[in-house]
Order: sequence, then structure tokens, then C-alpha cells
Amino acid sequence: MATAPAALAPKPDHVPAELVVDFDYYNLPGGSDDPQAAWLAARPKTPVAWTPHNGGHWIASTPEAVFRFYRDWEHFSASELSIPKMGQEYLMIPNQVDPPLHGEYRRNIMPLFTPDAIEKMTRDVRELCVELIEEVLPRGECEFVMDFAFRFPLGIFMRMMGLPESDRMYLRKLVEKFADDPDPQVKAAAAAEMGEYIDRTIEDRIANPRDDATTRITRMTFEGRPYTRAEMRGTVRLLMAAGLDTVAGMLCLLAWHLATNPADGDYIRSKLGDDLAMQEIVQEFLRRYSLVSSSRVITQDYNYDGVTLKQGEMIMMPSAFFNLDEKRDNPQKVDFTRANKRHITFGSGTHACAGAILAREEMKVFLEEWLTRMPPVNLDPARPPILKAASINGATELWLKW
Repeated sequence: MATAPAALAPKPDHVPAELVVDFDYYNLPGGSDDPQAAWLAARPKTPVAWTPHNGGHWIASTPEAVFRFYRDWEHFSASELSIPKMGQEYLMIPNQVDPPLHGEYRRNIMPLFTPDAIEKMTRDVRELCVELIEEVLPRGECEFVMDFAFRFPLGIFMRMMGLPESDRMYLRKLVEKFADDPDPQVKAAAAAEMGEYIDRTIEDRIANPRDDATTRITRMTFEGRPYTRAEMRGTVRLLMAAGLDTVAGMLCLLAWHLATNPADGDYIRSKLGDDLAMQEIVQEFLRRYSLVSSSRVITQDYNYDGVTLKQGEMIMMPSAFFNLDEKRDNPQKVDFTRANKRHITFGSGTHACAGAILAREEMKVFLEEWLTRMPPVNLDPARPPILKAASINGATELWLKW
């Protein structure tokens, strides 16, 4: 998402001049062509580096640094996940709460995402996927982002939360502004508007309970007391931020990959019905198409590789720097037989994504139904794809023909 240049932060005295890099993650060169390749091209050459963009922040550049910082919540707190900082007013629970408080908040939402809970949703997931494919199939073409990616996982999320389908794109646009706009005022306005929507929904569920996840959140407790309105709002806000953006972005990258790598589609078709093989295929796609670049706030002065990171400073840990580690064999190639498919696309450690099982199931169902029902699909040469490298990678426009 191209934006007008913003004022650069002055270099702090403790930052060595040789560690300063021109790194603006809202404007990565080449991001509209291949998001992950754009992240790799922008990767600093030192284990940690500092950029004056977006208020000034550190970047973890090596797989070792990224992995360590993800898991070290004592020094790298998740209480701030946004660069520039947004503050606690827009807290997302449990992702922005560190241990020991994190555990009880996380246990409260995990029943929504257990294997048994996902199994109960599988029929709806598959039925909606098939319905959307059958809708576009007779056309001979589709704009995948709007015709499918923003309707399939978002539709499942809206059903799970008990929200009106008619609100889907309204909420999606708010989430996009909050996640991808570099202007803190735009972010704050989107978050505030989302908060007002959530508050209205919460009050409705308290007065008129239903069999949905939103109602369950209004009945959650913490340390023996009912959730406050702020805790309810923060929990719903987290699920919205995850459910309305991440899987949609991944599906866009999968559809783009299949349209440009037909041999991989043939391989997957040969494995349909083999559940273990399909899980491995999903795992490799998750490794190759790293989705999120998360951030943390440094809780106390910390020395890493001889560099002092100061308390209160922000650091970004791009998952692509771990998933596409250059020490792997041809890391940018999708290789379903690859032995090491290890990735941190869902994060790592205490704050790893609670909804990972649902995301994998939606990816698996998409691959099974898309490759079973669709004829060979190609990119539309008259309308080249526009991909997106941002805090959550994906696509802005993806025209397909068959």
C-alpha cells in the first residue's frame, strides 16, 4: 500500500549509525509482485537493525533473532503489537496480555477452537466453500479477492460470532485500516469505530443471548469475576482482527500460487483423500507464504549481539525471515516433500495463534474443493495481480480465468 512519506524519527544516541536502515514495512519495494520476496529483499544484513520509519523501531533480521524474541515475553512484551504504537485503549485479549495473566484469558477462548469445535464447523466450512466455487464456475473468470477470499473465511467467522453477513465488508474495511494504514490517526479512528460496533453487539447479547461465540464471551470470567466490558470488547476485537484478515490473505496467495504453478496443483490432486499428505501440503504452504509480521515492545534494556535495545522501544519480527531462512534448501520454492517445513506463520510460544486449527482446516478444504471442481485456472493477462506486503500479507486484486 503506497503512502506519502512521513517524518523520520531521529536516531537515538545508543543506536550505532551502521545499524540504521531504510526500511518502511508499509512501502516495501516489490510488495505488489511477491510479498514474501519483498520482505526478503528488504531484510537488513545485521542480526538487528533500526529504521527511522513509522516512529523508529528495531527489526529482527535473522531466523535465530526472530524465533528468540517471539518466545521471550519477559523481555519482548506483546502489550504493544502495532508500529507505530496504539496504546492500551485498543487492547486485544489475550494476544496483548503477557503471562501470568495471559493463561486464563487464553484458556477462555480455546474452547472455540478445539479440534472437536472445529469438527462441528467443518460441514459449514465445506458447504460454503462449495457454494462459492459453484457460483463463480459458470462465469469463466473471477476477481478472487472479492468473489471468494473475502466471502469464504469471513463468512465462517461471521457465522461463528453470530454477526450479520451484511456487516462483513464494513468490518473487513475497518480491520484493514487498523492493520495496514501507517497513519496512527486512521488506525485509531478505525479501532474506535470497531469498538463502538463491538459494544453495541455485546449489549445486545447480554440482553438477548444466542448460541454464538459473542454470547459466550459475555459470559466469560477472570479470576472468579465476570469479564468487564473492556475485557469483552478486547476479546471480540482480537477475534475480528484475526478472523477478518489473515486466512483471506493466505487464500489469495494460494490461489495465486496454483494459477502460476499448475504442476503443484496436479501434485495436490494426486493426494486428495490422503489426509496426512494434505496436512503436509498445508504445512508447506504455511511455511512458504508467511503471513504476519508481528511486533513487540522491549520491557527492559536488553543486549543482543552486542547491541543495546532500550526499554520502551519497538521491534518487528517478520515471520518471513524465519520461514524463508536462506540456510534451507531453496527456501522460496514450494516443495511438498521438503523434510523441514517448520514455520512460525502462526507465531511461536505463549502468544501463538489460538485459531490455527481452524485456519488449517479452511486452507485444506479450499485446496480440496477448488482443485476438484475447477478446470485449469490461469491469471488473467489483461489484469495482472496486485499483491500486498504489509503487516498481514495478501492480495488487493487477483483476476483469474478458466
